[in-house]
Amino acid sequence: MSTVIVKIITVILRLGRLSVANVVRTVESVIEKMSTNTHFTTPNPPLATITTQKDELRDAAAAALNGSTAQKALVKVKLRTLLLSMDTLRAYVQTVANSNAETAEEVALSSGMGVKRMTPRKKRVFTAVNTDLPGQVKVFTGRVNGATTYEFEFTATPGDDNSWESAGVNTSATRIVSYLTSATEYSFRWCSISKDGRSAWSNVITLVVM
Repeated sequence: MSTVIVKIITVILRLGRLSVANVVRTVESVIEKMSTNTHFTTPNPPLATITTQKDELRDAAAAALNGSTAQKALVKVKLRTLLLSMDTLRAYVQTVANSNAETAEEVALSSGMGVKRMTPRKKRVFTAVNTDLPGQVKVFTGRVNGATTYEFEFTATPGDDNSWESAGVNTSATRIVSYLTSATEYSFRWCSISKDGRSAWSNVITLVVM
């Protein structure tokens, strides 16, 4: 099967469950690593803004230790503001890192943030393969949005439009075609069926049946 794999990373920065003191320490570490990092030349938000918000949170938390209800409520406001800014900064780091798939993880980690590597696969192409049984072929394609069923057809004489035979209708985008003649080249095609009707026939592929 012909499949193209694109490697990307998701930048992660889990601050939500940390104490205020640990949030401040984590943010300080990110600021330190990004401030002279040539990969991140235009941070969004600017690191100066993050620094100010971090200092305001630290000072508010210190004042609230033995402070009033209003002072403790202010800590929550300052924390929420900083977390929103850090999430925006995380998205900025992710955009910069994924601009080059080969160095994405290295660049992201250099910011002081974490990463989660993902390998999403592009939609698989229409394919036919021999199974372990003589005269049997498995055909499959990518699913179509909105399709409820799929029909596959086959023929040993594709030049004759009347020679195409149905291999049946399936709810899956996969079909096993049996009782074919071994050592013979067959052609296969498919179409999808939805509430709007039947699609056009796909491109034709060929396979010599074992």
